Amino acid sequence: MRILDRDKLVKKLTDRANEDIKWKRIAGAAMIVRQSGEIVANLKLGVRDITTGELLRKGDIFRLASNTKPTTGAACLVALDRGYFDLYDKVSDYLPQFRDMYVGRIEGDRVVPDRKAKSDILIYQLLSHCSGLVAEDEIGNLQKSYMPRSVYETNRTMTDYCAEHTYLSFDPSAKTAYSGYAAFDVVMRIIEDKSGMTHAEFLKRNIFDKIGIKDLTFNPTEEQWSRMVTMHDRTDDPSMVTVEMGRHTFEGFPLTYTSGGASLCGSIEDYSVFAELLRREGEYDGERVFDEKLIDLMKTPYVPDGTPGRNETDSWGLGVRVVVHDSILPIGSYGWSGAYGTHFWVDPENDITAVYMKNNRWYDSHGAGLTGLNFERDVMSCLI
Repeated sequence: MRILDRDKLVKKLTDRANEDIKWKRIAGAAMIVRQSGEIVANLKLGVRDITTGELLRKGDIFRLASNTKPTTGAACLVALDRGYFDLYDKVSDYLPQFRDMYVGRIEGDRVVPDRKAKSDILIYQLLSHCSGLVAEDEIGNLQKSYMPRSVYETNRTMTDYCAEHTYLSFDPSAKTAYSGYAAFDVVMRIIEDKSGMTHAEFLKRNIFDKIGIKDLTFNPTEEQWSRMVTMHDRTDDPSMVTVEMGRHTFEGFPLTYTSGGASLCGSIEDYSVFAELLRREGEYDGERVFDEKLIDLMKTPYVPDGTPGRNETDSWGLGVRVVVHDSILPIGSYGWSGAYGTHFWVDPENDITAVYMKNNRWYDSHGAGLTGLNFERDVMSCLI
């Protein structure tokens, strides 16, 4: 284990963020880095709204987008601890409507059934982006383009629609392609049925409340809405503008749709606590949330080398990317990003959790894009 140089880290992160703000790459950013549980950097730089000039402050709420997925992965660990299912169970054992799924093909402007899938979808495949269900590829994106808006009412309406009206992009585990929300909704539908709780209630009771998290939510209170960071976008000039998101935590999703893949919002302070729960293998501040051995299932690389669609350095665990080859982060690190610029990871080798948050509607590469990758580089460069 190497130790972070606190002074060097704070300076490097501050300089990088100020440079990004100067060139209008971001409006502002919040960062928390911990090592062995101790906070070594806690920064709020820039503004929460370029129009008002209000500075970012402690407790501000960010839209998390796909940084929702690791919380769904953690919910799955709680469900496994309670014996609700096994990761290698067939989805159709719990939701019979997913029996005998078909792989689709494009015909004109629609996706039509091509052939019966060679195997049933297994639960772990939903969380590791290899189920083929409404994947972000040509077939999946075309099917999303004509989904009626009524599908986006709850994760149950989404799940039922996908079972009855969509076709897989490929045979389960034959490839990997990112699934933005539908596959994660299916997992949470199973957990809802087994627990008798809604998705939001299950997370709150079994994870968030236990470790003192109050500001991770699908349905903000009026007080939490008052702390919501403004979404920003860029014009071709380039200049920065604000985006009116309305009372939505992810794009136009209604608040009744507590998507397992995309619709949480929350503070960086509370997400840092969630990251610490993972680093501490299911325990935080004396509260045990799931058995410590189960964290190994979250960070298992389920998509092997050579699988079509997978990159060279990362595989997929349960709702997280897992570093499996030389990268900026040590092998075995895991975490994920959100499309609005949130980014986090857990580094077991150096006992680090690191969280970065901004809210912009542009990015390059995955999730937090270049700012997230620079955050990784900056933190790792401060190890001595």
